[in-house]
Amino acid sequence: MESNVVRAERTLSLLTNTYLASTDSVKANVVLVVDTVLSQNLFGYIGVAGTTAETAKRYESAVHKWIARIGSLLVGKSSESRMAGILLVKHTTLQSPPIFVENASKWTTSLLNMLGKADVAAVHVATLQLLLVFMDIVREVPELYREIASAQVPRMNQAVLALGDKSSELVDSALELLMYSASWFPTLFRPSIDKTETLCLRLLNGSMARASGATCKGAANCLASLPLVGGKVTVEERWFQYVQQTVGTIEACIDHVMCAETTAANAEARQAMPGMPAFADDFIVSIPQAVDRITSMTELLVALLARPVAADVPIPVDGLVGVASKLALVPVRVANSKSSRAEFGLVPLLAPQLQRAAIRIMAVLAIALGDHMQPFLSAVARAMTAVNARHLVSATTLVALYSLMQLYVERYGYGFVICLPKELIASAISDLNVQSKRQTSATAGSALSASVSSKKRGGRSRATEVADSEGASNMLQIQYTDVVYSALNTVQALLKHTPTVLSSSLRAQIDGQVLTLLMLDMVGGLSSPVVSRSSDARYKVALCQCLEASILSPDP
Repeated sequence: MESNVVRAERTLSLLTNTYLASTDSVKANVVLVVDTVLSQNLFGYIGVAGTTAETAKRYESAVHKWIARIGSLLVGKSSESRMAGILLVKHTTLQSPPIFVENASKWTTSLLNMLGKADVAAVHVATLQLLLVFMDIVREVPELYREIASAQVPRMNQAVLALGDKSSELVDSALELLMYSASWFPTLFRPSIDKTETLCLRLLNGSMARASGATCKGAANCLASLPLVGGKVTVEERWFQYVQQTVGTIEACIDHVMCAETTAANAEARQAMPGMPAFADDFIVSIPQAVDRITSMTELLVALLARPVAADVPIPVDGLVGVASKLALVPVRVANSKSSRAEFGLVPLLAPQLQRAAIRIMAVLAIALGDHMQPFLSAVARAMTAVNARHLVSATTLVALYSLMQLYVERYGYGFVICLPKELIASAISDLNVQSKRQTSATAGSALSASVSSKKRGGRSRATEVADSEGASNMLQIQYTDVVYSALNTVQALLKHTPTVLSSSLRAQIDGQVLTLLMLDMVGGLSSPVVSRSSDARYKVALCQCLEASILSPDP
């Protein structure tokens, strides 16, 4: 133990007196210093028994000098010094909570002062991340809660809101800190709830859905944490109000996409999120705006249903299933419409976005509600059938749809599958086919005929034909897709959880397709016209798992 303490003391003294001695030294050596702190337990010997008094005194002196130096870097004149100070304070805190407890008040004040001053975005982002680390520790220590949280959290919230309003580069980190602040310090967050709600709704009006999905998701999670704050409006009331307003906003956007007039009765009964800007007059702009707003509101709905709430809240399941069904039916209704409205020409372009929004709502309902979704399984199955319209569905939508089918089959088994149309099951099975298989056979045949014809010629002509044939064979690869992978997982779930639903002909079709793909892979090689890529490993695993499920499941 004595030797370890001596080593830590010498290392700290070397880092402090040499590598952090000046601004230039800090800029040149900050990476080395951080690596050294991360790789060595330099702060783990405070108050440890088994060392002489003189060694302990020297070690404590080295620690105090280190703390003083990183504290001065934290308030340095250059942004490089401040960034170095933030990094070193963060790793010191994570490695030694006792050091943080002693210096928490001073360091927190320095960080909040930095938020109020102009600086480069990287420094502000690092500051917000370090404050998050601080608050995570503060909430667990009662004396720090009284000393730091009660005095500094309201000020921190206001400073973070100001930064989030001013800079798009900082808004993601600001939203994350606000979300955790509302969850960890609900009483102290109440003065900031209105400004936070305004900021989140400004980001959820649809303008960020395409530009920055991460920002949209962060705003949704932040807004979904606000019901926990309580206050004049209870947790249950605020949560239910947000759900109703979200559903109302989605329905209003659907009406706009479908060019439906909103009646006065519907407008009164339907709640909508406040502060949402009006749609543009030009439908070429307004319809994509409405679909982007649907995407943003879906993120909020997912966050509200997925985040834990410390209260019993009323969930309007029928309304949520209804809005998911409406979203799934929009492309079908437009495709079947006899109207010649020019607005409907945009909907096929936006259909995947609408369909994926419907799928996300149905998925989060299954995850959040569990067996409470049993009465609504037939409605969910009908919505899936609407999404699966072959002339409207895209590859990414099919991946999401098959993943949703797998989720519902695994959770509800026969209760869901008996509601599912056979056409949808057959669709998943047919998508087990590798789409390029026919191209492989045709190209192999042309390569073979080319090699036969080359025998009738000689010399240079034969060499050219052989080269062309080799080039063609290099193109003959088993081209797996994400659709095939999702279909394999869905069929595997059907075989495991509801095997008797599959008829003998469907079982034979599944076994034939799976065995064909596995055998094509086994005979593949560098000299074979049928080869697979090394990146296809997960597909091969899924094929083997699907075959195993078929073997172990009873055949009707």
